[in-house]
Amino acid sequence: MNSKLDGPFVSAFESDTDGVVKQELVTYRKRGNMLVKEVTTRQFSADGSDWHDTSSVQPLVEVTNG
Repeated sequence: MNSKLDGPFVSAFESDTDGVVKQELVTYRKRGNMLVKEVTTRQFSADGSDWHDTSSVQPLVEVTNG
């Protein structure tokens, strides 16, 4: 996330995680001639004191001009 940007998206990342079970950020990005889906996930432990982060990149479709 670009912390130089402002707005509700930034505040969502800075909010209290009390009671949060899972957070996900999904980004669709053009990489060369492919559209890819990037997913970053944070899964919290039952008591919220620890977490496990994962990320994945999934190619979706080839993007062509014209």
